[in-house]
Amino acid sequence: MIFNDLTKSPLNSLQNSLVPNLEIPIISHSVTVVIPALNEASNLPRLLAFLKETFESLGYELPVLVINDGSTDESPEILLNLQQKYPFLTVIHHSSRQGVTQVWKTALTEVQTDWIFWGQGDLESDPRVDLPALLNAAITGVDAVAGWRQNRGDGKVRTSQLANKVCRWVFGMGIHDMNWIKLIRRDTLADLPLELITHRYLLAIMSAMGYRVIEVPTQWFPRFSGVSKFGYGRLVTSSIDFVRVLLWFYSIKRWTKNPEHLSGNVSE
Repeated sequence: MIFNDLTKSPLNSLQNSLVPNLEIPIISHSVTVVIPALNEASNLPRLLAFLKETFESLGYELPVLVINDGSTDESPEILLNLQQKYPFLTVIHHSSRQGVTQVWKTALTEVQTDWIFWGQGDLESDPRVDLPALLNAAITGVDAVAGWRQNRGDGKVRTSQLANKVCRWVFGMGIHDMNWIKLIRRDTLADLPLELITHRYLLAIMSAMGYRVIEVPTQWFPRFSGVSKFGYGRLVTSSIDFVRVLLWFYSIKRWTKNPEHLSGNVSE
């Protein structure tokens, strides 16, 4: 297995003192597969069938949590049928679209396992290959594993490369793809202000705070069905989010001897 490690940040000793080591997920099986879904009705049956194949290959099942983020297609009905077919599947419905960051927050209130695998509902990732790859990469001492899309062809490569390059320079992030599938220790997220960091910069901030974040090359596939939710308006919002995250992070560096400040207060 090929994966890339992270260069340690100055805050590494602090975080090592705060977070205990957990048993690796390939041994403990303490992993929940979280799938965000927005109008992915045509993809969900195929995705769940792939996850079933994955579990048969692994030799054990993992809990799967699909969070329907206010879909307006047939997703609720399809998910109800899939729950009857797959005992490992739990579904939570948002009454309206709330966005990926809120999906993360919902997952954190529901998931009880030590690890969260963040998947994709559009089948641009194949869990039959990607889930075992990330599980095997999470060796002792690793806090997060990111998938690194190979042969990506979705038209967003240049903007993604720029964002990742900036975060590698500013936050000391050692990976190339921070907004893809990922396997993360749940306890590392407990005190992070997700409303501020957002899902976009989660791995960048974890890297800067000294958590060990590594990556595994994974194959990118064209979306099986439906349309991408990406719009160029996201470039503006992600740029604004980046400035807010940057100001927040450098404001807490002077408090590294007082860990309680790391949680921050977004409303202030």
